[in-house]
Amino acid sequence: MYTNILSATIQGVEAVPVQVEVDVSNGLPGFSMVGNLNGQVKEAQDRVRTALHNVRIVLPPKKVTINISPGDIPKAGTGFDLPIAAAMLEVMGEIPEGSMNGVMIAGELSLDGSICGVRGVLSMVAKARELGCRACIVPKANETEASMVQGIDFAGVKDLSEFVSCVKKKAWKGKRGHSIQ
Repeated sequence: MYTNILSATIQGVEAVPVQVEVDVSNGLPGFSMVGNLNGQVKEAQDRVRTALHNVRIVLPPKKVTINISPGDIPKAGTGFDLPIAAAMLEVMGEIPEGSMNGVMIAGELSLDGSICGVRGVLSMVAKARELGCRACIVPKANETEASMVQGIDFAGVKDLSEFVSCVKKKAWKGKRGHSIQ
């Protein structure tokens, strides 16, 4: 099964949109990541796997391939953790298929499933608005930054459980430029 999630990488002060693609298929169980990634991004596989485990979501014993594209743009930071987890959750049927279409996501995962703030959220939310996205999902710690960008809905989430609940309820649909509760 395949899905992709919209996110962004920061280059200087600019957000550059990227696609976090996940494919889960039969084969020797494993977790590989590609796409011109630095060490922080590559470490996401351990943070995501452990965070999902600690919120009682079991990864299937399958071959997991993650590509963060385009491949010619360097990716850095921990903000890809939540988009990777979101893609995994969609592929595993924990969130509805297609529910993340038009939603930009960023956030770092702690091993317990909590979502930590990341740098560059203001640029990411502004880029999402520019791209015509319908919403953004960001860490609760970055809500103030997200609220500075008018004209786009957003949700600030504190952990994976709240993320899943938000997505299932489509809780980012609210007043534009305001946090969704």
